[in-house]
Amino acid sequence: MKSITSRDNQWIKKACSLKQKKGRQQERMVFVEGMRVVRDAAESGIRRAVCFLSPKGREHEKFQDIYDMGRALDWTFFSVTDSVYDKLKDTKAPQGIAAMLPYVTVSLDELNGLAPRQAVVYLQAVQDPGNLGTIIRTAAAANAAAILLSEGSVDVYNDKTIRSAMGAIFKVPIVQDVSEAQLIEFCRQQGRVLLGTAPQGTTSYAQAAYARPVVLAFGNEGNGLSDTLIEQCSEVLTIPMRSDTESLNLSMSVGVIVYKAWEANGFKEKYDE
Repeated sequence: MKSITSRDNQWIKKACSLKQKKGRQQERMVFVEGMRVVRDAAESGIRRAVCFLSPKGREHEKFQDIYDMGRALDWTFFSVTDSVYDKLKDTKAPQGIAAMLPYVTVSLDELNGLAPRQAVVYLQAVQDPGNLGTIIRTAAAANAAAILLSEGSVDVYNDKTIRSAMGAIFKVPIVQDVSEAQLIEFCRQQGRVLLGTAPQGTTSYAQAAYARPVVLAFGNEGNGLSDTLIEQCSEVLTIPMRSDTESLNLSMSVGVIVYKAWEANGFKEKYDE
């Protein structure tokens, strides 16, 4: 394992540059920190990562497993001093491991062959990175087939999104910058029914027919789905609420509905094609 002792080392500067969106887009890489997310990346088969380990990280009980998996995936490992790691770290209680990971890019064309009865989630102009991370984590847990993000949505590789997703970003395909027109064409090609969501929806989420190929569309935290997209939906679902309460947080709404869709299909891990 190579060593880095200078805070001005080119690898350290490159890793720090990934904390900004401009740097991530230029390098097509993302900076992550913590044993869990780095281990998830290795278990998901992410190749050619660059991993940094402080003395604390190298002493961690899970380090050897990560090291063995990483070596098989052509990872580069650097041993760094505590002073160098202090420049890298973002967390208040660092575990002494961080990594630069290549973008996991997926296109709509690569989503052919999705299991028909696994729901696809579409998010229109989601703005809060914590919301997005929680939604990714929930969608993965509820066995969603994929997540589609519209143009103008928050960067999926934002550090807060990565932390909130808790490694789920490697467990469900995510397609960015999907326009309304592309979404409609995707539904047509895949034979999926587009179900929108809105407070003024006419169908309770509990009564919707999920046992069919569906795309569940959720709107911006403040404005909801656009009028043009609502017009394209076969149905618009709503979550019944007491009249004297505020609407649910976006990530909570997604959780309620995607779990209902999974429940409607019997909570099966695998589906017949």
